Amino acid sequence: MSGDPLPLRVAIVCRQPLNRAALAALVAEELQADTIDVASSIPELAAQTPDLLLLDLPPSENPKTWIDGAPKARHRVLVVPERDLSLARLAYAAGFNGLLPETSERPLMIAILKLVLAGGEYFPCFEEASAEGAPILFRQLSQRQREVLSHLTQGQTNKEIAKMLGISIATVKLHVQAILSATGARNRTEVVSRLGQSRL
Repeated sequence: MSGDPLPLRVAIVCRQPLNRAALAALVAEELQADTIDVASSIPELAAQTPDLLLLDLPPSENPKTWIDGAPKARHRVLVVPERDLSLARLAYAAGFNGLLPETSERPLMIAILKLVLAGGEYFPCFEEASAEGAPILFRQLSQRQREVLSHLTQGQTNKEIAKMLGISIATVKLHVQAILSATGARNRTEVVSRLGQSRL
């Protein structure tokens, strides 16, 4: 049927068997992937071009070598042990679409993956403060997230934002969740307040 979703092929590269199994289960349960290819090294998946690649960064490897050697995919996400701005910059420069900290709660992990699959980016800002002491919270937002944020500052609802940007309400919700996570804000009001204290 023409209304059926396209098949989703996901590839996971991870040296840790437990992490590999956990990522595969998350993708199977939450993204309903049609095909999940798992490997412990990059060369095992070199000939494939999945819709989504999850690359789990091994602690003993040179991050730049691992990131630069990642297989091609429509969407690529780097899985990291903890938030690290330098890794976010490396991944972004290499054409990745997002960063997935292993310390994230499951709902946020799902939101990040769905956001990336919808064409968004997730590179949360990990810097605590600028030299002046004001938080640098908004530099890591994607262009679309900044557009959503602009509408949030005008007090628009998700439905209004979706109509203005020509995207679905669900996609707006994913962008709002990513904005809240990146800024550490608890709600829309707080993110707008923090924007007033920061420089884009």
